[in-house]
Amino acid sequence: MLCAVGVLLLGRPAAAVVPDSTTYDPGHAAFAVRFGEEVITHRIMAMPMMPDTSVRVAIASDTAAGSYQVDAPEASIRPLSGSAWRFTAPTQPGLYPVTITDPGTADSVRIQVFVLRTWDHEGRRLNGYQIGHYEMDPRRGLAVYEPPDGFIEVTAENKDAPLSPNFRLEQFLCKQTDKTPQYALVRTRLLQQLERILAAVNAQGHAVPTLHVMSGYRTPQYNRAIGNTTEYSRHLYGDAADLFVDADNDRWMDDLNGDGRATKTDARVLAQIVRSVGTPGDERFNGGLSVYGPTNQHGPFVHIDLRGRRVRW
Repeated sequence: MLCAVGVLLLGRPAAAVVPDSTTYDPGHAAFAVRFGEEVITHRIMAMPMMPDTSVRVAIASDTAAGSYQVDAPEASIRPLSGSAWRFTAPTQPGLYPVTITDPGTADSVRIQVFVLRTWDHEGRRLNGYQIGHYEMDPRRGLAVYEPPDGFIEVTAENKDAPLSPNFRLEQFLCKQTDKTPQYALVRTRLLQQLERILAAVNAQGHAVPTLHVMSGYRTPQYNRAIGNTTEYSRHLYGDAADLFVDADNDRWMDDLNGDGRATKTDARVLAQIVRSVGTPGDERFNGGLSVYGPTNQHGPFVHIDLRGRRVRW
């Protein structure tokens, strides 16, 4: 069977498809896909890309054999073999799904490619949206602190788009405005880690379809406005999230330890689950982790980030 390349309209971003959010589904894929340096093991996963850049896409599962079908924007995908392709991001920003299907089983993996709106860091606004100032010199020279070259352009049409089986774009938006367009960053590695944590939360008997993301991406402008003076906060780089478990959807941490109250102790329970979930190459959680108690403005929560080294505070 020959590899077939499906056709979408080039330059016209896809509309959002919202998954069922009432029950938990781990969303594991029947086969893994390598997209550039990332290995995708879920049925759906977001991948940010700069315009006109190219990556190799290939079936990564050891048991994979035969030819696969690909639906992608026309002229953006070039077959290399029955199970490998070269994908080139369109020029215009937007959401461009790439779906790979095993014709024999009908199993598929959908990569939500978000082509970013480029930004040269001139000024403080992008298309009228306040971004603020990024530090141009990376902290300690580390690549994870390089100022971003672009952002996801969030529109009324794509703000509900699924980023992974159990998380949507809207959960990670900066809270400085409800209007669109907005601009955001959500790293693939953060989504993969959140799916691991969510699976562990459910395995511990806390049935919940997603985690409440109290704060995901923040612009430098908003970060300063809420009194955070950390110039290199990981929230600015798209790989941090403030989280709590909220099965009853009351926007407050659930009682995880069963004492009838929602306190900092429940955040510690969640933090212990986070610590038990390894990051790639580490059996334990390798990143930033902190526990916060309730205030008049919010309930208990846990901060995580993927800065690449173990930090606790």
